[in-house]
Amino acid sequence: MKPVPAPKRILLVRTDRIGDVVLSLPSAGLIKSRLPGAGVHFLTRPYTAPLAAMAPDVDSVLEDEPGTGAWRLSRRISAGKYDAAVLLHPTARLAAALFLARIPVRIGTAYRSYSFLLNRRVPLHRRDSRRHELELNLELVDRGLGLGASEEIVKKRWLPRLNVVPASREAAAGTLGAQSGKEIVVVHPGSGGSARDWPLRNFGALIDRLSGAGLAVAVTLGPGEEALRGRLEPMLSSRPGWLSGLALGELAAALSLAGLVVSNSTGPLHIASAAGARALGIYCPVKPCLPRRWGPYGPGHLALVPEAPACDRCSGESCRHWDCMESLTVESVFAKALEMLQKP
Repeated sequence: MKPVPAPKRILLVRTDRIGDVVLSLPSAGLIKSRLPGAGVHFLTRPYTAPLAAMAPDVDSVLEDEPGTGAWRLSRRISAGKYDAAVLLHPTARLAAALFLARIPVRIGTAYRSYSFLLNRRVPLHRRDSRRHELELNLELVDRGLGLGASEEIVKKRWLPRLNVVPASREAAAGTLGAQSGKEIVVVHPGSGGSARDWPLRNFGALIDRLSGAGLAVAVTLGPGEEALRGRLEPMLSSRPGWLSGLALGELAAALSLAGLVVSNSTGPLHIASAAGARALGIYCPVKPCLPRRWGPYGPGHLALVPEAPACDRCSGESCRHWDCMESLTVESVFAKALEMLQKP
């Protein structure tokens, strides 16, 4: 695809979940490295906007308010006078908004029914891809803008990064009790429901094992997950810290202080890796959920998957490998956690 005339204002569009947004942010760094004079702006939901604002290469954030139609959104986009937009989260409404905003260069994948609304259509399949989501985002940006950065993408140069300001880190340290001097391990037992989870009782046993090893353990709960505390706490012999009701910026600050974050496959795991913590993810073997696509990205992180054949979807108790998530034992996860904590 031929290079476009060097755009001065570029809009990246990603309005879905936390992890999707975090894995899209390195695209801004790629653009800045190839087009140093360009401004990179990010359209996302109000909930995830604080994360985009923490990305070092994002210049401004535009919020896509719930219930906003394509026409109304297009007027807000048009006011930004963008030269190019990259539709990282493809929906008909967003494609229509970019078209109606008359952005000169509108980039997205080529195989959607509404792709005709885009004028730089990249032949890129995501659904059955064996590549990581972050790399797919980079490739779409690279090919759409003609940046010629394919070799750099293969070398995994572009990693998720969130800038946590010192004041936020200090506030989080008080909340976590970091003054104890113990190394902090954060456990996140919830998820967004996009994948099968490790059993809650296993998380409880892991929390006790980590606490018994002399580590300061904190449990984070996302919106709507507060009831997990009532189910989990009676299982515990230890007394971890509990963090809930945090804004995403506050959560990033808390996770940045951890030596390790252990979590199901969910957004906070990606926030942790971007904020500088080591991430240990627990993944199910369902093909669309595998860590090759959705795992924590970059060196120092680890994803654990049950030793069961990869499947197209979970068929429940009718599967001869049920319940494969139980095959990831507490001892095996605990051992990996200690191994990761001991690495320099």
